[in-house]
Amino acid sequence: MAKARIATVLAILIVGGIAGYFFWHDYAQGTVTLRISDPPQLQNGNNPHYDPSILHIYITFTEIDVHQAGFGSTNSTGWHALVRSPTTVDLISVLNTPRTLASTNLATGTYDQLRFPVSTAIVTFSSTGNVTYTIPSSSFKVSITGGGFQSSPGARVNLLLTISFSDNEILAMNGYLTPHASAQVVG
Repeated sequence: MAKARIATVLAILIVGGIAGYFFWHDYAQGTVTLRISDPPQLQNGNNPHYDPSILHIYITFTEIDVHQAGFGSTNSTGWHALVRSPTTVDLISVLNTPRTLASTNLATGTYDQLRFPVSTAIVTFSSTGNVTYTIPSSSFKVSITGGGFQSSPGARVNLLLTISFSDNEILAMNGYLTPHASAQVVG
């Protein structure tokens, strides 16, 4: 009889622990989905964002992190990984259709910045092939417009990171590129 009670208590604890984990994982945290785009810009009424000789712009991120407001942002405090491993994106391929980079759960709180170290930038030209560029500051921080977003139990947030480069800077082939980036919550 005592063994049956102990087995029953253990079964309840195990089932309760598993249910608690799934509740915490799926409901007590919010979910953020990060997408990336290179926004097309109109130039003289046309929509070619980049010179036709530019076939690809490959950017490799070592990671992408989001910052929880209220924590210092100078070190690793308050930063949570959205993309944990190196990821390469061809910005030409995301001109019209954003690409999903990650979807992850975040603890309840307000998130206000993105940080993304860039390890490489390679541009493929139709005439000269691949050219490697250096990005002056290999790690960028971008504030999320509108003061950021709130993660709360069961909430889903779609975050869009937009990155683009100056066509003139690419064509100058001086070896350096400066990204223009922004982050915003989208519907």
